[in-house]
This record gives sequence, C-alpha cells and structure tokens, in this order.
Amino acid sequence: MDKSSAQEGLDNLQRATVFAKGVVMGVSDSVPGVSGGTIALIAGIYERLIRAISAFDLMALQLLFRRELAQAWRHIDGAFLLPLALGMGCGLLLSANTVLYALEHAPIFVGSFFIGLVLAAMLLLRGEFTFRHSPYLLLGAGLVAALGWLQPSTEPVSSLGLFVAGAVAISAMLLPGLSGAFILILLGAYETMLTALVTVDISRIAIFSAGCLVGLMVFSRLLRGLLSRFHSEAYSVIGGLLLGSLASIWPWRVPVSLAGADGDDPMMRLALPSEYAASLGVEAHTWIALGFVGAGLAVVLGLNRLFISINAASASSSAQQK
Repeated sequence: MDKSSAQEGLDNLQRATVFAKGVVMGVSDSVPGVSGGTIALIAGIYERLIRAISAFDLMALQLLFRRELAQAWRHIDGAFLLPLALGMGCGLLLSANTVLYALEHAPIFVGSFFIGLVLAAMLLLRGEFTFRHSPYLLLGAGLVAALGWLQPSTEPVSSLGLFVAGAVAISAMLLPGLSGAFILILLGAYETMLTALVTVDISRIAIFSAGCLVGLMVFSRLLRGLLSRFHSEAYSVIGGLLLGSLASIWPWRVPVSLAGADGDDPMMRLALPSEYAASLGVEAHTWIALGFVGAGLAVVLGLNRLFISINAASASSSAQQK
C-alpha cells in the first residue's frame, strides 16, 4: 500500500504513473462488479486516495478563503489527485470504445480477465490480516452476497431518494468489490439518472451530485478512521468484499426460467463452464478463459513490481537531490 504523505509532490515519472493508474480506474468503472476502488487497491494508492478525498474539509475552505492556494493544494494532495482525475476521465472515454465493446462481444474473456485481477488483489492483501480476522473476511463476502439477493426497487425515485442514492452509490465506489452502478440499480435510480444525463435534466443531476458530494465527504472520513484505528480488520472486510465480487463478474450464467410474457429478461444464476455449454448449446471457452485469468494475475503482479520499482527509484532520486 502507498504510505506516501499527502503533502508530498510528484516528479514527472510519478505523475505519469498516477495518470496511468487513473486510466485503469476509469476503464474498470464500466465493468459490472468492478469498482475504481478495486483498482486503486491493486495499484497501491487506495489509502492515499482516501486521505486526499477526506482532506476536502473546513481547513481546505479556510485556506482558499485566505487565498493561500499553494497550501490548500498541498492540503488536498492536489499533485496526486489531478493526474489521477485526468487519467480516470481518459479511462472513461476509452472504455466507451473498448471495454464496452469487449463486454458485448467477448463477455467470458473480459469476466475471466477481471477475475484474475481480483484474485491478484487478494494475493497482494494476504499480508494485511491473519486467520483470526476471518470473521471480518466472511462479513465482507456476506455483504456482497446479500446485495446480490436483493431485488431492484421499482418505485418512482423522489428528490430525497435521488440524493440518498448518490450518497450511497459514491460510498460504494470507494469500497473495493462494490459497484456504484449496481447500487443505483438496487435503489431504482439507475435509469432515472441515465435519462437525466441524456436529457441534461439539471435539477436531477444537481440533486444527485449533491448526494455524491456529501457521501464522498462523510464516507471517506469514516474509511480513513477505520483504516487508521482498525487497519487489519478493515482490510479483512475489504478482502471479503473482493472475494464476494467474484460472483458479480463470473461470466458463466444460465437462465433460471424463461423470459416472461411481458418480455422481461430471464433470471440468471451462476454455473460451471460445462453446465453453461450444455444448457445454452454454446462453447464455454474454458481453457482460453483460464488463460485470461492468468493474464489478469500476471498483469497485476507485474505492474505491482513495476510500481514498487518506480517509487523506489523516485525516492532515491529525491534523496540524492536533497
């Protein structure tokens, strides 16, 4: 995990690295069951991200009002957040032409690759908790499983409901293993917000954005406190969330029942590749999928080593300059 101080600046190599991590975070947000928090955890910037977000506080406002812009920039770790945000924006644009196309035409391979990413994240987390923290691990996995059994709300979303949906969804996005889009679907606000964005409904967008802002400020502080005071327990819950998210990205699913007369899509359940192939009469691509799982593992573990080397080289360079 990145232990860098929130007051540190970045050299050009580090800025490029943070930007690249932001790109991957932005791309991942378009994949059901995968959150930017998962990628931040894999990339080793999770705790720094939480610290930076929680730094948007009264002190930051006071510095702005006193026009002490340089100190305000350092207080919120702007040198880190700016390249990360730019990277996430580029990643979201990139996903519209790549990941979303791949999800439509090769969902098994995309799902398998992200299973490899999650498994790699679990490997990287293995030193953060011990066997005695297993109940927390099960708690995290059970939370994700319970969410999967909930039925999406069909009630019209009020202004208050939209505000709450924004606060809850953005909070979920900060947690590895939880998808903000999935939370919006459960709360019945996904289509409402999609329509609001397409039609540029300023009032609904503003209410939802206000909820996101409040959720971000409150939950980032809660997370920061938990990571500080209950480090191993918090990471155990996060590990459980990641473990539970494997069901969300599992690519082999078979219908439980046929579509209803009203044209609704059939309910789907998880299945083994062999059952998937027999039930749907299609190729499960099991061996190729395993290759993509391996590729996901290799990419994460390889990048983790690369990022550690970059950070070590930058730290050495900074020490020599001093």
